[in-house]
Amino acid sequence: MRISKLISGAFLLAGAAASQAQSLPVFKIGVVTAATGAAATIAAPANQAIELYREQLAALKNLPFKVEFIQYDDASDPTKSVNLVRKLIQEDGAAMVVCCTTTPSSLAVAKVAEDAQTATIAMAASAAVVEPASEKRYMFKTPITERLMINHTLDYMVKQGVKTLSFLGLEDAYGEGGWIELKALAEKKGIKIVSSERFARQDTNFTPQALKTVQAKADAVYIHAIPPSASLVHEALKRVGYRGPIYHGAGAPTAAFITIGKSAVEGAIVGATPITVYKDLRADNPLSKSIGEFVKAFDGKYGAGKAEIFATQGYDAVGLAVDTVKRYVTSGKKGDLAQMRKDLRDELEKTHEYAGSVGIFNYTPTDHVGLDKRTLFLVQVKDGQFRMIKD
Repeated sequence: MRISKLISGAFLLAGAAASQAQSLPVFKIGVVTAATGAAATIAAPANQAIELYREQLAALKNLPFKVEFIQYDDASDPTKSVNLVRKLIQEDGAAMVVCCTTTPSSLAVAKVAEDAQTATIAMAASAAVVEPASEKRYMFKTPITERLMINHTLDYMVKQGVKTLSFLGLEDAYGEGGWIELKALAEKKGIKIVSSERFARQDTNFTPQALKTVQAKADAVYIHAIPPSASLVHEALKRVGYRGPIYHGAGAPTAAFITIGKSAVEGAIVGATPITVYKDLRADNPLSKSIGEFVKAFDGKYGAGKAEIFATQGYDAVGLAVDTVKRYVTSGKKGDLAQMRKDLRDELEKTHEYAGSVGIFNYTPTDHVGLDKRTLFLVQVKDGQFRMIKD
C-alpha cells in the first residue's frame, strides 16, 4: 500500500528532519463530506477511513512536513458544499481539498476549485466531475466512473444473452450520469433499452416504478442508485413479480445494500471494485497487499467486515493528497500559497502506479480518473454475501 511506502520514505528522511522539527512546513488539507443528510450512509465509511488515515499519519513522527486536516459537513447539500470549499480556500488556507461525497456536490464545487486554482479530489462516481480534463484541470476523483463499470457490466450481459434492458435510476446528477453512459454503450453493444424510470434519494415507495418496469418485459433490469434506494427498489421489483436478473452499478456493493435489502437482494449482480473481492485476488495481483493492509487496519479499528467501497474512496482521496505533498516537498519547490497550490496540482497529475485501496491510480493531463480495467469486477449476492463472478 502506498501508505506503507510513505512510511518507509518518511523513516529514510527522519535523520534530516529531526533537527528541524520546529520549522517543518505545514500543509492544510480541507475535507468536505456529507456526514449528515441523504448521502450520510455512504459518507459514514469514508469519514471513518479518513479518520483512520489521519491517525496513521499522526503516528509518523519523523515526516519532513506536517499536515493539518480541516473537515466540514455539507449535509448532502451542493450549495453548502460550494460555500464550505470556498471557505477552506479563501479563509482556512487549504493547499488541497478533498470534496465531495456526491456527484451533485462535486459538480457544484468544480468551478470554485478551477477559479481558485486549488486541486480538489472528489469521491463521487460521475465522469462529468472531472471531464473534460482540459476544462477541469483542478478536479480529480477516486471512484471508478460509470462509463468504465457500465461498459464492463454490459459486456457480461451480452455474454448472458441479454437483448432488452430496463433502467431504474436516481433522478439527480448521479442517476443521470448512469443513464447517459448506459444509453450510449448499450446501443453499441446491441442491447435495446425498453423502459426508464426515476426516483428520488429520499423516496420510500417504489411500487409505481417497479410495476411499469415489469410491464416492459425486459430480459434484465439495471439499477443506478446507492443504498438505501438501491436496495428498496430491488425489493419492490421482486415484490411485484419481476423474475429476471437485476444488475446494479458500483454504488451498491456495500454492507448497507444487503442489510437493508435482506433476502430480497439475493441474486443481485453488482459492479464492484477490488475491495469487495480482495480475498479472491491472486497473490501476484498488485492490489492484494495494499487492500489487504487497508482491510486489516480498517476492520481492526471499526470491526470485522466493515471495510467497503466508500471507505476506500475516502482513504485514497486523503492518501493521494498526502502522497502529492510528499513529492512536492521532495522536489524542493518553494512559493507562496497560490504558487504552492498550482505546483501541488501538477504533482497530483503526475501520480503514477499509486496502489491504493480503490485501485491503481495513474493520473495524466487527459485522465483525472486514473483507474483502468484492473479495478473492474462483478459480484453476486449469495447467502447474504458478495461473491465474485468469474468469467
